[in-house]
Amino acid sequence: MTSGRLHVSTRSRNRLIVAAAVALAGGVAWLVRTRRPQPPAPAPAPPRIGYSRNGSAPTPLAGAGTENSR
Repeated sequence: MTSGRLHVSTRSRNRLIVAAAVALAGGVAWLVRTRRPQPPAPAPAPPRIGYSRNGSAPTPLAGAGTENSR
């Protein structure tokens, strides 16, 4: 058993560094490719342009013409 450092040749060390760099670049490329773009925020509803008989704002469609008189 040796208590010193394990000797690694320069060529092996360079190959290991290149392999790690290629793996890192591949991982980053994969993350960029699989990341989906976020959909844009919905646009606000446009103002309603319509005919008004009494000069007030037009009534919304959901409650148009319905009045609760009891």
